[in-house]
Parts: sequence; C-alpha cells; structure tokens
Amino acid sequence: LIVGNWKMYKTIDQAVAFVDQIAPLAEQASCKVMLAVPFTAIKTLADKVKGTNIVIGAQNMNDASEGAFTGEVAAVMLKDAGAEFVLIGHSERRQLYHEDNEFINRKVKRALACELAPMLCV
Repeated sequence: LIVGNWKMYKTIDQAVAFVDQIAPLAEQASCKVMLAVPFTAIKTLADKVKGTNIVIGAQNMNDASEGAFTGEVAAVMLKDAGAEFVLIGHSERRQLYHEDNEFINRKVKRALACELAPMLCV
C-alpha cells in the first residue's frame, strides 16, 4: 500500500487537480494508491477515481453512530460519501485531542460495523 494523508491541505479544486496529475502514475503502480483526504473532498474525489487504482479514505471519524456531536462525522456518513477506509489513532489525534486506546478501539469497532476499513495507526 501507498497511503498519502493530506491532513488539513487542499481545497476541492486543488484536490481534483492533484488527482488529475497523479492518476496516470497511479495506474502504473503495482499496488493500491490510497489517499486520506479532507472531509470536504471525499465525495468529489471518490466519484472521480471510480475504476482507477486510487482509493479515497477519511482522516478521522467519531465513535458514535450519530448524535449531537458538533463538527464530528460518523462512519456511515464517510461510507455514504464514498470513503473506503479511515485513519484511526493517528499520533496527532492522540497527542492534540487526547484520544486514548479505549476511544480508538470504539472507533475501530464502529468503522468495521459500517464496512469502512479502519487503518489503525500505532
């Protein structure tokens, strides 16, 4: 696997331009090229890369299935937008947002329940 985590970079237009540039190169790769993109670009890019060697995923998700969690996103929402995987337990989430192993475990279980592949960072 080759996975690129875009963090908090690229507008939708910038994301599309980048994918347009790398798509020919990704098709020559002998592995899947996976991009963990900002939430705002998931739907656009997931639609754009259908039928290619590029897989779109999310950078984070909440452990709840739904609810009053302002600014959060549920696994089912990511799946609905076209994400195929989600990063869980990234060092920045652990350090900056104090996500512990118990919380991360709940996220992994929620992702699996929603058929969203968790990419557990350790």
